[in-house]
Amino acid sequence: MKAYTIHRGVDNEIEFRGLRGKHFYYAAICVIGTLFLGLFLYMLGVPPLLTLLFLSMAGSGTLWFIFRNNKRYGRWGNVKQSVRSQKPSFVCQYQSFGQLIPVRQFTKRT
Repeated sequence: MKAYTIHRGVDNEIEFRGLRGKHFYYAAICVIGTLFLGLFLYMLGVPPLLTLLFLSMAGSGTLWFIFRNNKRYGRWGNVKQSVRSQKPSFVCQYQSFGQLIPVRQFTKRT
């Protein structure tokens, strides 16, 4: 009989300092993006102190926003929020289906 090793927790989502799932990836993209933005600003000749000030404000602001959304919406909350905004607020029951969709009449060419 063959023996197989059991890998527990392989399917668990990634978590780092409270950021779970896609919020972790958003934070990673934010940090990498601000680093590249800093290099770009430095190559353009922006003074280094101004570059550091801008990058610290932009990085901390976006990370604050990501942590706030992670705390507010949780793992799937952002997805649920977007679906909730697309849900119709009412259903018309007194009209037939044909009346709900406008149909254009095409005329024959003579």
